[in-house]
Amino acid sequence: MMAGSRHQYFWFLGGFASLIVAVDGGLESEHAFATAMTRLQQTGLGIGVYSLVSLLLWPNSSRGGLHATVLSQIATQQKIFDAALQLLAGAGDRAVVKSLHLNEVAGNTRLATLLDAAITDSDDVRALEKEWRDFQRASGQLAETMQRWRENFNELQSLPLQQLLPELDAFALELDHRFTGISCMLEHKAAPQPCTDITLAIDPSAAQALPPFNHVALLVAQRHMLRIEELTRALFNSSSSIGGFSDSSGSTAPAVSNPGPWVPDPERLQAAGQIMVALWLAFLAVIYIADFPGGFGFFSMVGPIGMQVLTKPQSPVRALAAPMATGVIFAAVLYIFVMPKLSSFTGLGLMIFLATFLICYRYSSPQKGLSRAIGLAMFVVIISVSNQQSYSFLSVATTALMLSFLLPLLALVAYIPYSPRPERALLRLLTRYFRSANFLLSHAAKGGGKTSVSRRENFHRRELASLPAKLDSWVTHVDPAVLGADSVRQLPALVDSLQALTNRLQEILEAQWLPQSPGLVTALHDDMQAWHQRVINAFQHLSADPSYKQAQWRARLDERMAQLDTNIKVQVNDAGENSLSSAEQENIYRLLSAYRSTSLALLDFVDVAANVDWAPWHEERFV
Repeated sequence: MMAGSRHQYFWFLGGFASLIVAVDGGLESEHAFATAMTRLQQTGLGIGVYSLVSLLLWPNSSRGGLHATVLSQIATQQKIFDAALQLLAGAGDRAVVKSLHLNEVAGNTRLATLLDAAITDSDDVRALEKEWRDFQRASGQLAETMQRWRENFNELQSLPLQQLLPELDAFALELDHRFTGISCMLEHKAAPQPCTDITLAIDPSAAQALPPFNHVALLVAQRHMLRIEELTRALFNSSSSIGGFSDSSGSTAPAVSNPGPWVPDPERLQAAGQIMVALWLAFLAVIYIADFPGGFGFFSMVGPIGMQVLTKPQSPVRALAAPMATGVIFAAVLYIFVMPKLSSFTGLGLMIFLATFLICYRYSSPQKGLSRAIGLAMFVVIISVSNQQSYSFLSVATTALMLSFLLPLLALVAYIPYSPRPERALLRLLTRYFRSANFLLSHAAKGGGKTSVSRRENFHRRELASLPAKLDSWVTHVDPAVLGADSVRQLPALVDSLQALTNRLQEILEAQWLPQSPGLVTALHDDMQAWHQRVINAFQHLSADPSYKQAQWRARLDERMAQLDTNIKVQVNDAGENSLSSAEQENIYRLLSAYRSTSLALLDFVDVAANVDWAPWHEERFV
């Protein structure tokens, strides 16, 4: 639960306290209960002291970072909307929109992280948690909706949109006012204008002259723009509540999708398995090796340090050697040479304060959080402050010996069942991603709908949705000196292209359940199956080798997509409105749009992957 829960501290304390009670309590229930109560008092005292310090002496809040990120995200989405309108008019730059979209994706990730932190350490944000969560969901859904809207511009740019959508200019002006009002209210300033209703109706007389396929494209674009209107209204209402200008009781929050049945997370299972293996090895070592350093104290040390290290596999175990050694040496000097000369609580408190300050200052960056925790833990373990203080060099030597066994043990367990090298982890995650994509697309090609595979399908959906973020967590730990600086610089773009591919595949999975015209399905069956087979073959090759980039395969995929695009247009135009209902026309267009955008996203990934030198990733090397 530590690996993914928002309540990591709770689960860490649960595992840590369980080991203490089990080891110290033994088989006597009364002693175990007394140990548990003592630990509860100690934990409560620590939480109380930390709370007082953080509230009164050294307040620290993530609210400022959250506020800056939210304002930046709203400004980015406003720029994307303005740039999209220019593209729609045939005067924009797609490269600018793509760059802004990458900033938007990164902003959504930062927003989610900072919101979780601010809810924990800021009373103001915690009091409005519902409004902030609604804002975050609406912002994420707005980004996805605007992306889908932009993918239909090819059919819209040649249409007389001012005649077809008379309220288009009013729609653009209203959304510009809403974005401005959202930024103002988040800064606790009144919005210049309230929200006004925009129907964005299509002019029936102008639409009658359109071919059926272009008419469908216009209807789908109208649906996307109305969804954008709905989401910006939700953002406006949430901002009004956050800024204190209205009550959110009457506002409508964006719908939350059903997460589906529970499925296991491979990374959590791996971390839990590694921790259990480490505990068993430590337990067996203490039992079968006579005079093992520390005895069951070593077992108690493996638990908390193992939970902190093995749930963060991105940080190599060898990186803990320096902070552990520094903490032991620093604490040993204080314990042996300074503490025996202290005669008052004032001197002891000053020493603890200075030592804690120096350790925290040495490892102050967020990337060194684990090293900071390890250094502080070594300091506390070695000085062992008590009312009847005694000093023995043997306790320092025993702690150092325990650490000399602990690090190799954790380093060994970290290789179970896979190598923890960042490049190998990235290759494994890429393989899992394309295997899940292959399964889902194959299932969609067969029609899906079997209840016997619903849990398996949900597992692969979760994999597809979560793996880009997991890949991103490893990117910063890749060594440019080993894999090449140019290749490493391509990795963020590679992850972004996978996130875009995930969004496009989710469109296909949504569109496959839409009711389609039986006649169209029969007429287009061969073309759709041929496209599916091309993409499935690409996923199979990419799961084995992400550098797969055959020009012949790319040309065939482009050919299949162009043929499918042409045939759908011909079939829709030939069928006309008499044979197809408006819903069937929209559904087939949504399916075509999903196919087209998936092809483009896949080709975008292949283009980025071609700039990465994959040969060093497969080389064996000593770490």
